Amino acid sequence: MADQFSIRSTWMLPFGLASALPFAMMLLPGPSFGLVPTLVAAALVALSITFALIVDWDRAPDWWTLVPALGYMGMVALLRDAGGGTSSGVGPMVLLPVIWIGLFGSRRTLAVSVFAVAVVYWGPMLLDSGDYPNSGWRVGAGFVCLCGILGVTMQALRDQVRGQAARLTSLALADDLTGLANRRAWDGALESALIAAERREEPVCVALIDIDHFKAINDAYGHAHGDAVLTSLARSWDPVSRRGDVLARLGGDEFALLLPAADLDEARAVIARLAESTAHTPCSIGLAQWDGSESAARFLERADALLYEAKALGRNRVQAQDVAAPA
Repeated sequence: MADQFSIRSTWMLPFGLASALPFAMMLLPGPSFGLVPTLVAAALVALSITFALIVDWDRAPDWWTLVPALGYMGMVALLRDAGGGTSSGVGPMVLLPVIWIGLFGSRRTLAVSVFAVAVVYWGPMLLDSGDYPNSGWRVGAGFVCLCGILGVTMQALRDQVRGQAARLTSLALADDLTGLANRRAWDGALESALIAAERREEPVCVALIDIDHFKAINDAYGHAHGDAVLTSLARSWDPVSRRGDVLARLGGDEFALLLPAADLDEARAVIARLAESTAHTPCSIGLAQWDGSESAARFLERADALLYEAKALGRNRVQAQDVAAPA
């Protein structure tokens, strides 16, 4: 709730100030505004602000972004007409809701908002052309084009920033060598899996995997060959794991496999496929099942202890806990 309020406040403050700006401009020298249209415009913008404040924007349909934008444009249309059209000075403020749509809306909502700009400028002229000069058509066309260009440009920049952020996030959570999840991604996935397992009362298993005698491989053939072995293992293991499993490289020659909604029997079957896919590279594996209450750190400690048991017993084997932990 606090995060959502913080995000909303970043654009609600500018939205509120933009809504107050046309009314503040009435204090400057210029034509007078009709009282009734001004009151209606104030009520309309108040409703728009209230709507924007109470809506859960994380779950709202895309077209809901049009409600505050069109409410603002309706306010501009009323004040513009009440203040004598072009001489009112409020017409250019139609740019502000277009900026809103450019930041938060879609292509379709942008098209609707640009059409609304045309209505704000040309609607009164079509209804009563005698009160507006012919130059109003040119002014309206200019603002329609300007709003369209501004909205499309802002949405393109927004999408570019989002794409770059997604790529940076992906890079931050991926191992540079193998492309698997890295330690940071693994920690987050494990915590999320335990929370989900507790809520659904499902088992979770974790396997820690070490390549046997990997230092000897590096010493004998060089680090480039060792890196090639790690990459080959990652490519071989990923296809034989289940959909939803998380395979990660924790560092060096240490890998980990998270198996949500899997008991020991199902986990053993997956581990058997992993071992079979890379039989030419012996590995030691510790396999543990979550007991339903222990922390992620304690869970990994048990799996790590089983891994060291596998090494002590001669390596190239899977050492699993004897009794399945309760889900």
